[in-house]
Amino acid sequence: MREDERKWALMSLKSLGKQMHDKPDIDAMVPEIRERMLQWHGKAGIKASLKEETARLLRGKYPHEIDSLEEYAEAIYQRLYGLGLLEKYLDDTAITDISIIGTQIMYKKEGRKIIADERFIDDSAVRVLQDRILALKNKSVTTAQPSQDTELYDGSRALIVIPPQSERPVIIIRKHNMLSVPLKALADKIDGLTGMLEYFKHAVRERKNIVVVGETGAGKTTFINALGFEIQEKHVVAVLEDTREIKLPLSFVYYFKIREAAGEAREISYSDILKDCLRADPDRIILTEIRSPVAAYEFIHVLNSGHRGSMTTIHANSCLDALFRLELLISEHRDIEKQTVRRLISRAVDVIVNLRLESDEKGDTAGRKLAEVYEILDTDGGDYILQEVAVIC
Repeated sequence: MREDERKWALMSLKSLGKQMHDKPDIDAMVPEIRERMLQWHGKAGIKASLKEETARLLRGKYPHEIDSLEEYAEAIYQRLYGLGLLEKYLDDTAITDISIIGTQIMYKKEGRKIIADERFIDDSAVRVLQDRILALKNKSVTTAQPSQDTELYDGSRALIVIPPQSERPVIIIRKHNMLSVPLKALADKIDGLTGMLEYFKHAVRERKNIVVVGETGAGKTTFINALGFEIQEKHVVAVLEDTREIKLPLSFVYYFKIREAAGEAREISYSDILKDCLRADPDRIILTEIRSPVAAYEFIHVLNSGHRGSMTTIHANSCLDALFRLELLISEHRDIEKQTVRRLISRAVDVIVNLRLESDEKGDTAGRKLAEVYEILDTDGGDYILQEVAVIC
């Protein structure tokens, strides 16, 4: 070996030896892991996914540190997603809702509302946590704009409010616990569903347009997920969402999601995703929830243009209240005569289902009930003609 070759080889070995003994710089690792984690945003198992990506990075660049994978994964997780005191409540899959008013924490677990023994040190600690949650989506709150809806890394919805809109800092989190089980498995959780299983299976197979009604936590989205198991396996479905809530057991599903404008990123509206959805020519459309006038109008308009077998949910106390709320939302979006609106709704919606929460004397959830099922036949002189479907308990 020539002298210059020997020196180059020696320098290479020294460099390799130094690299093999270098400790990874967490700050340098975080941007690379953040880029890798973009594909996992809004999906379940974020910690496991981050650990997997961290292991891949260590094996590629720092194989001598792989034994410290747990330490690095936890450190990077805290930098990217860590929410301190909230973490254990977010990790508990039995918890569905978390509320913070000032320093106090309350959560809902298996239907029971529980006030936590621990508290935040002061309101300032809560404000820091609020900013951390909002930073995940490049948002902020100010006295000029004291509330923000946002989304956590796992798809959970969060509402952040500060004074003067609220007396003290408020954080309200609706956990992203996506339950996807067949109708038969859901029958044990909803009183009255067992005797109606064949009716709903037939309604989905016959491509009836279905609206599911109920209050928050009644199980509307879970019910839609369960109905999805009855869709023909070769049907193409487009799911339109504002947060990730639907997971269908089908081979070909388009998942389209709206977003607010942020910085240079333009708004993606319901009109945008509906337009793209129609270009995809799906057999059915599922809108996870009608919350806005534009969503109500666009969905009913699309159903009147075809796409039989579509589904959506809406907040209301009864089936009739849901129809009236649909009317109100549509009229807020477009100035249309009430009788025309009712005719549009009656021709678009075939079946309307009301799920109801049952509470005990303390106000905890005691169960869920299939309270009403109606088929909408037509309108007569402006009134809906409804036919009640007997709920067999």
